[in-house]
Amino acid sequence: MDRDFLTTAPISRRRLLAGGALTGVAVFLAACGTKGTAATPVPSAPVAATGAPGTATGAPATAGATSAPSAVAVSPSAELNWANWTYYMDVDPNDQTKHPSLDGFTAKYGTKVHYQEVIDGNDEFVAKISDALKAGKDSGWDLITLTDWMAAKLIRRGWIETLDTANVPNLVANLKDVYRNLSWDPDNSHHAPWRSGTTGIGFNVDVTGDVSSLGVLFAVDPKTKGKVEYLTEMRDAIGLSMLYLGLDPAKPTRADCDAAVALMQKAKADGVIRDVKGQSYTTDLTSGDAVVAMAWSGDMPSAKVDNPSLRYNLATEGGMLWTDNLMIPKGAAHKGTAELLINYYYDPVVNAQLTLGVDYISPVKGTDELVIKANPDDATNPMLIPPPDWIARLHIFGELSEADEIYFNAQFAKVIGVG
Repeated sequence: MDRDFLTTAPISRRRLLAGGALTGVAVFLAACGTKGTAATPVPSAPVAATGAPGTATGAPATAGATSAPSAVAVSPSAELNWANWTYYMDVDPNDQTKHPSLDGFTAKYGTKVHYQEVIDGNDEFVAKISDALKAGKDSGWDLITLTDWMAAKLIRRGWIETLDTANVPNLVANLKDVYRNLSWDPDNSHHAPWRSGTTGIGFNVDVTGDVSSLGVLFAVDPKTKGKVEYLTEMRDAIGLSMLYLGLDPAKPTRADCDAAVALMQKAKADGVIRDVKGQSYTTDLTSGDAVVAMAWSGDMPSAKVDNPSLRYNLATEGGMLWTDNLMIPKGAAHKGTAELLINYYYDPVVNAQLTLGVDYISPVKGTDELVIKANPDDATNPMLIPPPDWIARLHIFGELSEADEIYFNAQFAKVIGVG
């Protein structure tokens, strides 16, 4: 880790918003900008000898963070296997193969982290490891990072290890309150939120001009026909379609599903849609093969590095809100070390370094203040601290029964082309 990252963090980092909540959008986003009880954060990563928050040299306390013991009774393993999405880790601007915060973990514990960006979609990834999870055998991964609805499903099925709270004191102390007491993991004993973000519209402004309506995803327009892409994540695709139709994704019904799928099927028949993809949609946007896509907020500034014409908007009709979570799958070979890594990233100092390098909001108390201190412009960044009009337009997809989820997936398969 850069020993003085708060003053040397690259200003050219890719950033957009974030937001996230599971217990109420307005409550969550208000909480993101609210300071909690000030206390000195846990210095579980190397920091500057003087001047950097988190040191024991009289540095000011970090607002929102609470004290937690830093000692954990775990002997680090030699290696750790972690599956994640792309654009979810800070990188060294001079060497894209290096991840400063992750390198800090290796320096601290001696563990080689095999960090792989192999998750392109929740269903696709889980399908590859489901047989091992069912049997409680090592899936090959010590940490996986999946979206809230999938996290709930895996926890409900008993496929996720229980966290040893003695090994994650920073998680216990520094998790933002809005992420606590969720119905699917009320005591936060099986998951640790990693990042939260939104789903909206990604587009090439040189081709489309400014885009503010979800209508661009469905309309027959010579500028975009055959160059529009949808996400394979059912809740995102159906959610945005429902919003365009004036329906409420927080209360999804089978009739709503049918209407949303019919809308997408018509766009498909009209030749509007080029493809339906997971996170690889960004490759098509950057190459120009696609000019509009259902997009995840944090992807777009990263993709913009490769194609400066790319933009992201939260549509006037609204957008979706979600959280991705760290979990330890049943049978993981290095459970204790995975808990060490979770604890490490719940240090506000470490999490601020991560947040300065990625484009989603942090679930860790004290991080926002450190980020703003490092880059004051973030205090007025509407993607990081959304204004009231954004708050009013964000929606969380409602819970589905097992039977309804089967129905929704079966209908959406027609859009993907496998149903």
